[in-house]
Amino acid sequence: MKAFIYKILVLLILGLLVGVSFYTLMPDAEDFSEENQLGFSIERANEHVKNISKKPHSIGTKAHSEVRNYIVQELQKLGLQVQTQKGYSLNPEGVFTVPENIIAKIPGSDPSPKNDLMVMTHYDSAVHSSYGASDAASGVATILESLRVFLKEKVPHKNNIIICFTDAEEIGLNGAELFVKEHPWANNIGLVLNFEARGSGGPSNTILETNAGNQKLIKAFAKAHPEYPVATSLMYSVYKKLPNDTDATVLREKKNVPSFFFAFIDDHYDYHTANDTFKNLDQNSLAHQASYLTSLMPYFSNVNLTKLTSEKESVYFNFPGIGMLYYSYALIIPLLIVAWLAFLGISMYAIRKKSFTAFSLVKNIVWFLVILTGSVLATYFGFQLVQHNYPEYLENQNGFTSNGHYYITAFVAITLAISLLLYRVIYRGEELIKTIPAPLFVWLLINTIIAIAFKGAAYFIWPVIFGLLIYYLVVKQNQPNLWLLLFLSIPAIFLLAPLIQFFPVGLGLKMMVISSLFTVLLLGLLMPIFIRYKKIHWMGVLCMVIAGVSLMMAHNHSGFSNENPKPNSLLYLLDTDENKAWWVTYDHQLDEYNSPYFKGEHKALDDVEFDSKYHLQFTRQKEAEVKPIAEAAVLVKQDSAFQNRATNKLTIKIAPQRKINRMEIFADEKVDFYNFKVNKIAATSKEHVFYQNREKEKLLTYYAVDQDTLRLDFELKKGESLDLKIYEASNDLLSNPVFDIAPRTKGMMPKPFVLNDAIITKQSVPLNSN
Repeated sequence: MKAFIYKILVLLILGLLVGVSFYTLMPDAEDFSEENQLGFSIERANEHVKNISKKPHSIGTKAHSEVRNYIVQELQKLGLQVQTQKGYSLNPEGVFTVPENIIAKIPGSDPSPKNDLMVMTHYDSAVHSSYGASDAASGVATILESLRVFLKEKVPHKNNIIICFTDAEEIGLNGAELFVKEHPWANNIGLVLNFEARGSGGPSNTILETNAGNQKLIKAFAKAHPEYPVATSLMYSVYKKLPNDTDATVLREKKNVPSFFFAFIDDHYDYHTANDTFKNLDQNSLAHQASYLTSLMPYFSNVNLTKLTSEKESVYFNFPGIGMLYYSYALIIPLLIVAWLAFLGISMYAIRKKSFTAFSLVKNIVWFLVILTGSVLATYFGFQLVQHNYPEYLENQNGFTSNGHYYITAFVAITLAISLLLYRVIYRGEELIKTIPAPLFVWLLINTIIAIAFKGAAYFIWPVIFGLLIYYLVVKQNQPNLWLLLFLSIPAIFLLAPLIQFFPVGLGLKMMVISSLFTVLLLGLLMPIFIRYKKIHWMGVLCMVIAGVSLMMAHNHSGFSNENPKPNSLLYLLDTDENKAWWVTYDHQLDEYNSPYFKGEHKALDDVEFDSKYHLQFTRQKEAEVKPIAEAAVLVKQDSAFQNRATNKLTIKIAPQRKINRMEIFADEKVDFYNFKVNKIAATSKEHVFYQNREKEKLLTYYAVDQDTLRLDFELKKGESLDLKIYEASNDLLSNPVFDIAPRTKGMMPKPFVLNDAIITKQSVPLNSN
C-alpha cells in the first residue's frame, strides 16, 4: 500500500511540476495593485486601456484623433513636452497614408551620440472594427504608467529616453517609416523597447531584433533582472524565419538599431477583432508587460548602448527560479560531442552489464520512431477530421479558435494515450527498461540537426544531458530513487512542457503536430519514471478519457455565441463603368445577417484581392440595385517634354467625391512603372519594388486621412496601354442613409483582416503612353 501511495505521489508531483512550468511564466496582476512596492499601478494602467479602447480607432477615423489627443494630454500631465509628427508615408509594399506620431523626450543627465533609449508602441487599432485594447492600448498604458512612476521617483538616468507612440502600424508600419526617414531624433537611437500584442492573453514573449549578434544584448537583458523573463533563442530563431514585422523592425533595417519587443500571443482568436476589448484583456498579461518595462527602462537608460553590438551569438533561455541562462554558440558543438560520447559510453557500459545488447538498442530506437510517427500522424489526421466536421472554423482566419485550448488538451492526451498503449503492447514488464536509450538517441539526432541548421534551439541539449545522467543511474542501479529521477527530470519539464502549448497558440492549431512531437519526445525522457509503473496502459486509458472529455468540451464551445461571435462580412460593390452593382462577401457560410442578399446564384465574379493579411478574395457575389454613390474625379495629364525619350511621364490626380476610408489601385502586372511618386513622395527602386516586376495587379493601397487628393506621377514605356482600376471604399454601409441594413446580432461581429461593412466603387481609367 505504501509503495502504491508513494508512486501516486510521484505522479502528482510530476503533474504539479508541469503546472509550475506554466504558472511561473508571468506575474500575478495583484502584485501590481495600487498599494505595491513597485509603484506601478495596474488600476491606473487599466484606466488608460479603457479610455483608449472605447471605440475602434483605426487610422483616419474620428476616434483615432480622440485617442491621439488623449495620449498627448496624458504625456503633458506628466510634465513632458509633446510633439506630433505628421506626414506622407509610402511603405515598401505600396501602402500610402498620412500617419501622425506622438513623440516626447526625457532628457538624460549625460547623453551621448547614438545612445538614446527609445520606448515605443503604436496607438492605432486594426482596420476597421477592432477596439485595440490588447493591440496596442495595453502597450500605451504600460508605457504611460511606467513613465509616471519613473518621473515621480526621479530615477537617475544618463541617456535620453525617447517616447514614441507610432501611427499606422496596423496597415504597414508607416508611422515608424515616417519617424525613421524624417525625424532627427531617429539618428541618435541606440536601443528600442517595443510593446505589442498578438492576442489578448498569455505570457509576454521577449523577441530580440538585431542585424549583428545577440551576445551582448542578451547579457545586458539578463543584468537588468526582469522578474519574469520569457525569452529563448528558439523564439529568436523562429521569429527571424517568419514574415511578421513590428515598428522596431523598421529601425533595425533602416538605422541598424537593435531592439527588444514584448508581445503576448495567447487567445489569438481576439486578435484584430471586435473582441479585442478591455473585458477580454488578461490582467496578468498586462502586468507581465509592466514587469519588463519597470526593470528595463531604469537599466538601459544608464548603460552605454553603443557597446551592445557584438558579432557573436548566444544560446539563451529562461528557467523558473533562476532567470536567464546563456552561453556562446561556440559551446554548441562541444556540448553535443560530449553528449554523444556520454551516450555511447553509457550504452557500451550497459552492453557489458548485459542490460542491453547492440541489437536491442537499434530495435528500440526503431520502435520509438514508430511510436513517434504513429502519434504525430494520429494528431494530423485527427485534426483534419475535426476541420472537416466543423466547417464553421473556416470563418476563423487566424487559425486559432476560441475552443482551441480544448483541442490542444485533447490531442496531447490522445498522443499520450497512443504512446503509453503502444509501449504496453510492444513491451512487457521489465522490458520497459530497454526503452530508455531510444529517446536519448533521437534527441541527440535532433540536437545534431539543430547545431547545424537551427542554433537557437541548441539549449535542448540540457534536458538530454540530464537524461543521460538518468540513463547512467538506471544502468548502474537498475531502480534508482524515484525522487532523484523526478528531480533530474525538472529541466526537461520546465524547458519543453511550455512548448507543447506554445506552437499551436503562436502559429495556429495546424501546428498541433509539433505539440504531439514534443509530447512524445518529453515522454521519452520521462520513461525512466514511467517504467516503474508496470500497468502504464491504465494511464493511457485515463488519457483517452481526458481526450474524450476535452473533445466534448470543444464541441460544446464550437458554436458561435455572444462570447464567441461569428465573424461575417457584407459589402456593396458598384461598377461605375458598367453601371452595375453587387452584394459581395468573404464568408464561406452565410448567416441571417447576410444570407438575404445572396438568394439564388451567387458565384464570385470579381477576383479582386484587396490589401489584407490573409490575401482573401470574395466568396459570393449577387447583383444588387444600383445606388447613387459618387465615383472619384480623375484627371490624367501627359508631359509633352518626354517626346524624345523611351518613356512618357504621366500625372494622375484622383479626387474622392465622398468621404472614403481606403483606395486600392490596380494595373496589369506585366506593365512596369518607373520613377513612381505618390503625392510627390518618391518610391525608389532599391526600397520600393511594388511598382515593378509585380506578381499581382495591385499597384497601391491608400488609407485616406483628411480626404486628400491622391496624385500619382510615373513613367511608362512608350507604346504601353492599360486600364488603371480604382476601387474606393467607405466603411459606412451600415450607416449610409441610402441603405437599410439590419444590424448584426450580439452573436456576430465584423470579419477581421478584410475590407468590411464597406461601400465600394470601381472605375477604370484608360492610359496610353504614346
